[in-house]
Amino acid sequence: MPDITTIAACSTALGAIMCIAILLSWFKDGRPTQRRWQFAPFGIAVPAGILLTYPEILPGPLGLRLGWFALTVVYGSAWLAARVTGGRRPRPLLMLLPCVAVLLFSATIGADDAISELRMLPRVLLFALFDGLAAREFMRMRQPQLQSATTLYWIFAVFCVFELLRAPFSLSLPAPFGPKETQVWSIALFNFLIVLQGLLLGVFLTALGREQLAAQHYRLASIDPLTGIGNRRALDDRMEALARTPRAEGSTAVAVLDIDHFKAINDGLGHGFGDMVIVGAAMVARETLGAGNVFRVGGEEFAAIIQARTPEAIMARAEAMRIAFEARSHVSGGETRRCTISVGVAMLEPGDDHAARFTDADEALYAAKRLGRNQTVMAEPGERKDTAPIDFRAAAGRRASA
Repeated sequence: MPDITTIAACSTALGAIMCIAILLSWFKDGRPTQRRWQFAPFGIAVPAGILLTYPEILPGPLGLRLGWFALTVVYGSAWLAARVTGGRRPRPLLMLLPCVAVLLFSATIGADDAISELRMLPRVLLFALFDGLAAREFMRMRQPQLQSATTLYWIFAVFCVFELLRAPFSLSLPAPFGPKETQVWSIALFNFLIVLQGLLLGVFLTALGREQLAAQHYRLASIDPLTGIGNRRALDDRMEALARTPRAEGSTAVAVLDIDHFKAINDGLGHGFGDMVIVGAAMVARETLGAGNVFRVGGEEFAAIIQARTPEAIMARAEAMRIAFEARSHVSGGETRRCTISVGVAMLEPGDDHAARFTDADEALYAAKRLGRNQTVMAEPGERKDTAPIDFRAAAGRRASA
């Protein structure tokens, strides 16, 4: 059976291997700043393991105390890595203060033989605190595109609960769990848990970084570069999400809006002025309906998701958008122009085919164009048989000829 020193040395060696692997990955990816903080807990874990395994390299109890101090910093660094991964600022001073406080306690009050059994309790509670804080950071990141954030949340939540449950027993367990004489099983279990948590952290942090990069690319692919609002792809995703999500109280509608006489604006004032009008329409719609509810689906065509308590309130919001755009002045150089939009609205009911409802809204917009433009028309309720995919180009052609 291996002795205690061998077990601890093997754990330290495994930590060193993980540290080297993460360091190589950091250099390979161009040494991003975020990765430095993710590397920190693994980098600090190596000297912590050495000091806890071979405390005699420093005089007296200094090696053991510094080893425990470094281990508390490892847990704190994992919390900081979670913060940085979630896009929040690191708080190194806020992390170091409780670590230093626990170190001072072990070197002063905890050094008294009369209360030496209390020495481990503050460390265990500090481990639980940092695990809980890291779990909270990953909980903030939880979303469908970041599955690893959910996994990391559960990892740190479980370890936080474990630390809290073992805290009362830290007065009677063998070291390193408590103040009693070290046993082979206690050091083996202690090192196994540390290596396990470190391994899980390294694997899923790496996976989370890749998921975040993929999510960022997806967001960029779903944004219209001219207006900064969602594009057709984003609209399709939003419509699919509405179809999957149970409907809350209130009403939901899809609206299709189009800038009136846009070809004449482009031909008479130039494409630059036309782009400015398009951006103005996107800004008005975003301000009225919310940034995540407006999408550019063609040159001068937009779609929007409108939610309100009643169908009447939905029409009121669509009208408010139309009126706000009509009142907006578009100025470029010596040219000033006011433009209008036409709007078609179709209600979305639970179980509806959303592609058909979009077609209803487009037909209502076509009706608004025929009635003289600068109007909002609500589609008549009723089930449509036409559930073919939406043809944006054909719809745009019909509106242009109206």
